Amino acid sequence: MRLLVQGMQSSGATAFAQVLAQRSGCLALVDVPNNYAAPRVTTRRDFVAKVVVTTAYPLAVHAERFRPDRLVLLLRDPRDNYASLRTKPYRHHSGLMDEKFRLLDQLFAERHRFDAIIHYEDLVARDPGVMADMAALGWPVEPGHFSFNRSYDELLGSLWAEEPHLQEEMEVVFGNARGRELSDRHRDKPRDAALEATVAGLCPRLLAHYRRRSSGSQRASSGGSGQASSP
Repeated sequence: MRLLVQGMQSSGATAFAQVLAQRSGCLALVDVPNNYAAPRVTTRRDFVAKVVVTTAYPLAVHAERFRPDRLVLLLRDPRDNYASLRTKPYRHHSGLMDEKFRLLDQLFAERHRFDAIIHYEDLVARDPGVMADMAALGWPVEPGHFSFNRSYDELLGSLWAEEPHLQEEMEVVFGNARGRELSDRHRDKPRDAALEATVAGLCPRLLAHYRRRSSGSQRASSGGSGQASSP
């Protein structure tokens, strides 16, 4: 199976791809650089690749090249995502930051194009629903996969052995995923009214979705019957 994951920069999509890459025997490009499209490959082995939202390469280009069997969209609360990305030196690479957030909102509006939607917040909470969703796609995630036991050297070594041409055709990076296991320490970011207004203008549909999720969670934690809305 070929699995293509797309997410905004600073969304946690690389960490998600790292979790998926712990599957024994699979190949992985856990972070295709923003200035590259997903590669063309010939291997028959299970392969996960993660790409980011840019103005340079639409999803259709990544899909045409990589030929995935399944597409997954990784979402993060756009307020936290925006707060994180605006501190990064690469925020305007392959498209201005605000342009990319507008594209993200459009991707969310067209989420029927994806086979699964995974929320970063559920991922770092190790919600069993994430594992159930991935198992339903045919890419099972086990509890042990949240620890990153496959080293970068192992991931690259297996990739180069199977697809040696990629060494010449593209750079390989590993994003901001750090440490030996998935962590929630970067989940919540400081917010203010100005940030809220900015994100509301760029990602109105995705922000509304997250507000509903938050409202549903609050009702559930207070003993109500409300459930978080589905994607």
